[in-house]
Amino acid sequence: MSRARWIARLSLAVVLALAALSVVACGPSKAEIAQQQKDECFATMSQMKLAIDLVNADTGVYPDVASVVAQLHAKCPSGGTYSFDPNTNVVSCSVHGHP
Repeated sequence: MSRARWIARLSLAVVLALAALSVVACGPSKAEIAQQQKDECFATMSQMKLAIDLVNADTGVYPDVASVVAQLHAKCPSGGTYSFDPNTNVVSCSVHGHP
């Protein structure tokens, strides 16, 4: 194998290795993923709160949180469960708390 061909193959190997490292390095960190999941959960809780308030405005009673979760297909991305406290009018998640 000629020297020029060997250098070209070595250069290609280095470029491919650096490209693979850059893909790994550019991925989201665990902290970023956790923050994205928390943001998604808070958005879901906001939708749930709106639905609960609308039912309460129409009927005068708060709906069961399980029925709201089922109707909205609400799901915490971290596996938490949702609850609603009618005394404080707060929806919360067992993992992320409340917004």
